[in-house]
Amino acid sequence: MTELRPKHLKGKKPQRVRKPSRPLDGINHRLLKAAKPVEVPSDSAPVTRAELEQKARELGIKFDGRSTDAKLLQRIEQALKG
Repeated sequence: MTELRPKHLKGKKPQRVRKPSRPLDGINHRLLKAAKPVEVPSDSAPVTRAELEQKARELGIKFDGRSTDAKLLQRIEQALKG
């Protein structure tokens, strides 16, 4: 059914409110243009300290708060190689 506008000018017929038509492929391309693309973090991002500590625990490498990220990464790489 079509809806009629509640207010209209005197002496004129009320205008019908039209709904937008559905696209044939089911995708509203007008809305896709307005949407901003989501930025996905790349895998080449530097490793965080938490990730290094987790990997070191898995490999049984001893470390403490004084161990630098570079040294921890070096120990992890050595454990993985041999």
